[in-house]
Parts: sequence; C-alpha cells; structure tokens
Amino acid sequence: MSTNKPLLNESARATVARLKANRSQLSQVQSDINEATQKTVSNSRATQRVSKNKTPVNAAERKNVANRIIKQLLFGELTQGQALKALRIDVLGLKQDVFAKLVDISRKTLSDIENDRGSYKTDILNKAFKPFGLKVGLLPTSVSTLNSLLQSERATD
Repeated sequence: MSTNKPLLNESARATVARLKANRSQLSQVQSDINEATQKTVSNSRATQRVSKNKTPVNAAERKNVANRIIKQLLFGELTQGQALKALRIDVLGLKQDVFAKLVDISRKTLSDIENDRGSYKTDILNKAFKPFGLKVGLLPTSVSTLNSLLQSERATD
C-alpha cells in the first residue's frame, strides 16, 4: 500500500496542475471575450451616429440647437419634416433606423415624415416628436399674429 501513496500524490498534483492550467485558460478566454464585447459595443455606438465626422454636442448646445430649429418651425421657415430631420441629426445625431426604433415607428414612416410625404395621424407624429418635448398642435397661420402673441406673452411675464 505504501507504493500507491506516491502514485496518488502524483495523480493529485497532476490534477491540481491541470485545474490551474484550465483556470488560467478560462481567465484568458473571458478576458478575450470582454475585450471583444467592448469593441463591439463601441463600434455599434459609432455606427448609430449619423456621421463619423459629426462631433457630438454637449447638453447646453443641444438645447440651443433644438430651440433654434423649433423657432424656425414655428415661424414657417422649416416644414414639419425638415424640422424633425434637423432635430434627429443635429440634436441626437442618430440614424433613421435607430431613431425609428427609439420612437416605435417604422423607418419608412420616419423617412416619409422627414420628406413631407404622406399624411400621418396625430399619434404617429406625436411619437416622432416626443423625444424633443413637442407634440402636434394648432398655430396661427399668420407669422405676424404668432409674433404678436409671443410678444404679448412676454409682456405679461
């Protein structure tokens, strides 16, 4: 029986060594997976942006850009579709497919709205404009009436 003990000890040592080697390999595989996952996530974020050359803007600048676009929409300088496209690109910097998923409409519907094609129900338009704090409403047809309303509102503030 004394001859079996060295064999058992050798077998146990070999098993421990094999387990340590497997653990080391597993750690390396997990490290490789984590690295690949981070690359994929960063690449997918990059592909969601409208343009690689377009630099993201900070929160204050996004608000200024959004306000400028909304003002142009109110005064009839932009159509509804042009305003939505400008907001999507200049404020959020998202591609159509990503934005469409965000607001739960099809990419084709979004494209039609942005190109002022078709006549969409209020609920679809409200979905599209919701990320910007906007919804469909009634406005005066005359720019001068809108101006006077806004000025009278400022005077009462």
